[in-house]
Amino acid sequence: MTIRHTLSLYALSILTGIGTSACNSKANVQDDLEGVPEVAAVQMPLTGNVASEGTATDDDAIDAATMAADELDQASVPAITDATDLAKLRGAVKELNQSVRDFLGNVAALVRNNDATYEAGSLRMWGPVTRGTTEYRFFLRHVASHRWGWRLDARLADSAATFSRVAAGEITVGARPRRGAGVMGFDLDALSAVDPTVVAQGQLLAGFRHGELGTSVAYAMRDFTRDPAVRPGVDALLRAVHLKDGFNRVRMAFRGNVEDTATAAEELVLARVRHQRGVGGRSDMIVLEGDVPTGTAMVVSQCWNKELQSGYRIVRSCPLDGLGGDTCTVTATSGDLNACPALLKTPELPPTDPSAPMTDDSDPNGDLAAPIEIPTVAGDATNG
Repeated sequence: MTIRHTLSLYALSILTGIGTSACNSKANVQDDLEGVPEVAAVQMPLTGNVASEGTATDDDAIDAATMAADELDQASVPAITDATDLAKLRGAVKELNQSVRDFLGNVAALVRNNDATYEAGSLRMWGPVTRGTTEYRFFLRHVASHRWGWRLDARLADSAATFSRVAAGEITVGARPRRGAGVMGFDLDALSAVDPTVVAQGQLLAGFRHGELGTSVAYAMRDFTRDPAVRPGVDALLRAVHLKDGFNRVRMAFRGNVEDTATAAEELVLARVRHQRGVGGRSDMIVLEGDVPTGTAMVVSQCWNKELQSGYRIVRSCPLDGLGGDTCTVTATSGDLNACPALLKTPELPPTDPSAPMTDDSDPNGDLAAPIEIPTVAGDATNG
């Protein structure tokens, strides 16, 4: 998985003065909304529990009737787990999903609850609308047959300041509205500058594909943190494959305090997570920094059953140049390896560099990568 732009960018040309024009046209044809971005299109599920992982609900959807059953039917997934590593991973993925919701939740509510305020050919605009102390507007353009481009702008309400682009993307729609192949980019620095309720920083860049056999998402985090007062930002590549049979394969990176370390200092955690719905799962984590001595790593593996109860956990101390080898020392164990699901007894370790690519041979959608930058759009006249 290399960081590259897998889709061509569009030029979103917009007429001068669109920000103050309105023709009260209605975007009342469902086909016109097929390209609107949604949280479910780029979410990162581990086990699929919405409360623990911040995955999409029907409140996040433009039209909940078009969402797939596996996106909404999460009632059978346990919310509580005694697998400590899974709990940490769930918290990290929830922060990521919630950061995406900070952008796309505004879009979903704006488009779902309001008519477009401007139409010109294949271009529509919603807003400006004020939410809290922030004013938003959203542009959607039907570029070609199944291809849409979009942009979300924001500024402080009651301000004559220029609108800032806080998110943008494009999609080539597949079998279902708002699903297909595309890219998105979110600028948390720009959003937090005009929305005081947002404290996150950095950028999130996402590439995604939805196919008959499953969904693939690739993220690039650029100095991303949900709260810089709590922890510094992280540069990393993330990857998730959600197969139709309920098998999730995720690569994660985050900062957090890991069990079995000496103090409350936070470590850098690089993780590979695999979970099979109705069977159980496993995480393999490389833990660096914090209480881990330079030149070494903690390697922590844990598995759990379908009720998310821990069956086995092992902690090793390893030299960085000998992960998983004979030079590692076991420092803690609990449970029995035979309690792990049969297909998950063997570890899969991520790279020790969080920005190094990690391919997934089980991905049915081929090589996927995040874009190298937030999609740019033409038409600066809209910033008036």
